[in-house]
Amino acid sequence: MEDVQGGGRVLSVSFYSTPPPAAVVDRILRESLAHAALVDSRIDILGMAFLGDDVLSANQYSGALIYKASLKKIVTMDEYRGVKTTTSSAGRYFVEVQEERTLTGIEPARNWLSLTIVFPKKPSRQAAYDAIVTEVRKLTSKGLDVNAYVSVGDQGIKTSWQQVRDDDGAYVFADYNAASKRLTRKDQLVKSYRD
Repeated sequence: MEDVQGGGRVLSVSFYSTPPPAAVVDRILRESLAHAALVDSRIDILGMAFLGDDVLSANQYSGALIYKASLKKIVTMDEYRGVKTTTSSAGRYFVEVQEERTLTGIEPARNWLSLTIVFPKKPSRQAAYDAIVTEVRKLTSKGLDVNAYVSVGDQGIKTSWQQVRDDDGAYVFADYNAASKRLTRKDQLVKSYRD
């Protein structure tokens, strides 16, 4: 644990060989952060997990945790930032929508939606993009830009989600621009919602 000038207190949990399963890393990080908070419960503490000098990926742990001194509670980064998450099932796949916003102090401030569609098994390319078109259509009334991704994994275990690759080797994704009402992938039109 160290104090970072202008950045508060940071707790780093580091692994120097293959880390344990994500659930174990999450437990170790949470317990370590709880112990760190006992040292001085008046200060916020950011807790992160590393493999050597590299932050663990979203498949290796559930992400950074923060001990919020004013609440005397450990929260996730999304909870700390006020990100709202909704989930639903659409039959063949699971849908997660997160209402994102720029960090405090970043100008211009911006709000957008992150949409993740999770299939239990790898879908065909057509099925993946059809799901994006369908789910983005449901969100267009919110008037916000949408970043849409397709993953495969267990809907109940977020660390199992793996982004699906497209034929060109990049990921299956699309971006919806609320102003133009266009859904694009790498500047190629996927769908226009101007009807």
